[in-house]
Amino acid sequence: MNIEIIRKEQVIPALWTGGQTHEYAIYPKGAAYADRYFEFRISSATIESVPSEFTRFDGYHRYLVMLEGDLNLVLNDKKEYYANNTLFAFNSTDRITSYSEGKDFNLMLHNSITEEVVMVSDASFSIKQRVLCIFAIERSEITLNKEVFTLDKYDCLLVDNKEAEVMEVQLSQEAIIAYW
Repeated sequence: MNIEIIRKEQVIPALWTGGQTHEYAIYPKGAAYADRYFEFRISSATIESVPSEFTRFDGYHRYLVMLEGDLNLVLNDKKEYYANNTLFAFNSTDRITSYSEGKDFNLMLHNSITEEVVMVSDASFSIKQRVLCIFAIERSEITLNKEVFTLDKYDCLLVDNKEAEVMEVQLSQEAIIAYW
């Protein structure tokens, strides 16, 4: 089991049409977002331009959580609203225009990845999935198989569980949790 802590200070920002994006992880390592072929990508972005269009492309589904601010958007010609720390799931081919400023967490999964679980929670859980991502909304302690990890706000814990070992997880604060 490979456990990686990705600190927000380590992540170098890049520009997107509506603000800045911070890529925490992309898999396989060495894949490039611009090439539009990867298994998954974990990022956080600022939405600084209103209105702004979400990037569209085939073959992916996405999960977004607003970390700062609420999300007012038009999804395929329908107005929708998502409060801070509320999960928004959508397809990368959807037409989305955001009318909000703020900061978000974004998980992109290739459509070949199925049966994923993505949630905002502080509940304990036990899993055997290959990949586990925990993104800290606030400073928190994560206990993974009795080992304690401290995450500052917007840090990410990423586990590559190739051996499919059981992972027992306890959280001290609400966080964004994803596994597949």
